[in-house]
Amino acid sequence: MTNRFPALRRVLLATFLVAGTAASADAQQRSRVLSGAHAPQFRYLSRLVGRLEIPVADVSPSQLRQSYNQGRSGGRTHHAIDIHAPRGTPVLAVTEGRILRLYQRGKGGNSIYHLDADGRTRYYYAHLDRFASGLREGATVRKGEVIGYVGDTGNAQPGDYHLHFSVAVLRDLSRWWEGENMDPYVLLRGN
Repeated sequence: MTNRFPALRRVLLATFLVAGTAASADAQQRSRVLSGAHAPQFRYLSRLVGRLEIPVADVSPSQLRQSYNQGRSGGRTHHAIDIHAPRGTPVLAVTEGRILRLYQRGKGGNSIYHLDADGRTRYYYAHLDRFASGLREGATVRKGEVIGYVGDTGNAQPGDYHLHFSVAVLRDLSRWWEGENMDPYVLLRGN
């Protein structure tokens, strides 16, 4: 790496540190992948570091807690960040883009799939109490716009009000629910 990509170096370093502390084979595989063929993707994503809106109103970067590699039921890995806040706290669009899907069932409960204006990066907001009034699939959203409200729907424990937020790069827009997950904690904490 050269000094031309300081943000890229920070993302790679943070990712390797997180992967290096996890004991799972999944983290070791991710480390191998990150050191090889997907390095250009990090150059692409480095534009996001420190530029995304924190998706929960009145939460500062210092209040975020790392939860990306935490284990979940059924042997799953979290691959997201949970941002705790009181029920009904506004959830904000992290950047400009388009609402791909509004979903109201499954583990995520009331959830939003938001496609970045770049056409490749997908943001997922889950466990919402409700969607913002008038929000619809296909709608264009602005950075900082209220799109929903913190809740505990889906498989969140009752009363555990939080936003489950993930970031992925899509390989195929028709498979909007899939993609290569990126650590949102690193992207949101920024510089």
